Amino acid sequence: MGLLDPSTSDGRVIFFLPWQGNTIAGTTDTPANVERNPVAPEEEIRWVLEEVRRYLSPDIKVRRGDVLSAWSGLRPLVRDPKASSTEGLVRNHMVHLGKSGLLTIAGGKWTTYREMAKETVDKAVEAFGLGGRVKSGCVTENLRLVGSDGWSRNMFIGLIQRYGLETDVAKHLSENYGDRAWTVCSLAEPTGKTWPIHGTRLSGQYPFIDAEVRYAVTHEYALTAIDVLARRT
Repeated sequence: MGLLDPSTSDGRVIFFLPWQGNTIAGTTDTPANVERNPVAPEEEIRWVLEEVRRYLSPDIKVRRGDVLSAWSGLRPLVRDPKASSTEGLVRNHMVHLGKSGLLTIAGGKWTTYREMAKETVDKAVEAFGLGGRVKSGCVTENLRLVGSDGWSRNMFIGLIQRYGLETDVAKHLSENYGDRAWTVCSLAEPTGKTWPIHGTRLSGQYPFIDAEVRYAVTHEYALTAIDVLARRT
């Protein structure tokens, strides 16, 4: 379970999410120049730390050295003349019908993609007079995510029984890949140990295994280490 607070010292939103025994805290939202590999500015890291301190007991000292890693990214935003700050832009998407008849959806974010799809399709039906050819409303709400068809909360037990995985590894694969975890496990090489039988960890601290790299290459078109680490499942 995570925590989100929209009332920080300067009005920006901050969140805390548990991740692999650590806590992810963020985020900041500031204008930036376009660059190939953006790096989190030091002042932004320290702002997050200052906000974190407000939620902890006074006897807990949060230090800069407690930050294990930080990352930053660039996001192109739709320019909305009604918005007065970048914070407002980040949370919006716009559906625009141009004079040429081109219907455009821009902005938004991953967590709102279903609503974006619905609004765009509904606008297309309205703008192009397709009402008589539509048999139902937008169906995105009922479309299952990839990997969800054969998934259940107890699927990780089957992975353990079939492939001899450690429990935390099996849970990680089940929760992140859904029923595709079976395919991932099929790519795992034997460890040569009594236990676990499969699932060689990439790092002893975390449940990521060698087969995930193979899966990224064979099923997700990964070509480089950065593809696997930053841009795949």
